[in-house]
Order: sequence, then C-alpha cells, then structure tokens
Amino acid sequence: MLPTAYQLPAGVLLVALGLLSCCAGYRLFRAVLTTYGFVLGAFFASTLVAPSDTIAMLVAVGVGGLIGALILYAGYFVGVGLVGAWFGAMLAHAAWIQWQGSDPGTLVVLAFAVAGAVLATGLQRQIIIISTAFIGAQLAVAGLVAFLSRGAARRPGLEDVWVGHLGIPAVGRQWTFFAWIALGVIGTVVQWRSGSSRAARKR
Repeated sequence: MLPTAYQLPAGVLLVALGLLSCCAGYRLFRAVLTTYGFVLGAFFASTLVAPSDTIAMLVAVGVGGLIGALILYAGYFVGVGLVGAWFGAMLAHAAWIQWQGSDPGTLVVLAFAVAGAVLATGLQRQIIIISTAFIGAQLAVAGLVAFLSRGAARRPGLEDVWVGHLGIPAVGRQWTFFAWIALGVIGTVVQWRSGSSRAARKR
C-alpha cells in the first residue's frame, strides 16, 4: 500500500512500463521481465511497512523492486512460464467476472495459471506476444486510472494510502475494460507486424 503522495509517479511508471510491454514485449522480453519483477517486488514490499514511514517505504520499495527484478532477469525460462501463468490468471479473472459477476475462486485461477504457463513454454513466441500485450495494457490502464483519480476526495477516517488495483472490471461497469481490450489488441498487432517485418528483412 503506497501513500497517496506516490500515486502520481506510480501511475506514470505503470503507464510507461505498460506501453513498453504492450508494444515491444517480445522484442524486449528480458527487459520487460525485469521491469515486471521490479513492479511486483516493489508492490509486495510496500505492503510490509507502514505507509506513514516514508523512509522505510522508499527503502522497502527499492529493495523489493531490485530483488524482484533480479529474480526475473536471472530466471528467463522461469519468467516465460510466470508471464504465461499471469496471463492465464488474468484471463480467468476477466472471464469469470463477465460470467458470474464476481471474482473467481482460487482453484479456477490456479487452473488457468497452470494452463497459461504450459502454453507459454510450448508456444513461446505466440503466447509471449499476446500475454505481454494484454498484461502491458492492463498495467497502462491501471496507471491511467491512478493518474486520472489523483487528488480525488477521500472520506474522512480512511488511511492515507493508495492501493493500485490491477484487476479487470466487468463489461458495462467502467470504460477501463474496453480500454484494456483495445490496447491489448493494438499491442498484439504491433508486435506481430514488427516480428513479421524483421523476419522478411532477414530473408
């Protein structure tokens, strides 16, 4: 949980990393893995300290981010499976919300995550392109939401923290779902055409 003072820079960072992943995830996969590791490590570490302790928060975010980045940078093949698992879990969440109107159970998410990891290791290029496009779109939309909602009035008595929500809303609830779909499709097309152009030039 980050203090709300960090909402704007966190939002800008998510948009930048999301667009990088969305449009160049396969070509820069190792760099994308490293940035994913940093974001995940930083967000996890931020939950371990009090939001009011600025120095401890900055240290936790920095250390947690570096640890996460190093883990995914070193574990390239593990990272491929993790990205596939993340994509599978994200699909499970999105599909279940549209179907049932609620968050999926743990077993459903795990089943989709395992399927995504298996597909990612077997069909690396295709799955990496699609998953980095849609995961990047998810991060970019989450960052845009953080940017647009900065400084919004908070109810008295609430803790002065910002929790980055990276989930996918149901159709009809918010514009974010359609923005995620559109950006993910655009990123997939851009990456696919970029890869095809490079392959044609090599011939």
